[in-house]
Amino acid sequence: METGELLKNLRLIVREEMTPFIERMDAKFDHTNGLFDGVFAELNRHASELASITAGLTRVEKRLDSVEMRLGSVEKRLSVVESELQLAKSILTRLEERIAALEKYAHNLDAHLADLERKVVTESEIVELRVKVLLLNGRVAELEARR
Repeated sequence: METGELLKNLRLIVREEMTPFIERMDAKFDHTNGLFDGVFAELNRHASELASITAGLTRVEKRLDSVEMRLGSVEKRLSVVESELQLAKSILTRLEERIAALEKYAHNLDAHLADLERKVVTESEIVELRVKVLLLNGRVAELEARR
């Protein structure tokens, strides 16, 4: 046999033997490529989710900054309200003290007025009694003149 024929036969044998192996390897590579495609699809999905989560977190951080600023403003206003409340309490305490003093003064005035009313009644009774004494003195004088 000639070398050319031997080579041709060797090629045929190798092709016959290697073709099923190559086909199995191709199938395995196709399967592996399919797995890699699935992994890449998952990675792309995760990358997309990560981008969405990152954007959402950025929005949350901005809103949190806004809330913190508003909270600072509310705390300042609350501090002012607390100061004003303390001032109002102190004014209320002073007013309550003044009201108590005025109530005591009014009570004393009531007592003094009652005393004055008793004195006025007594003085008017004295005036009435004087008038009666004068009348009686006049009658006594009349009676003595008749005798």
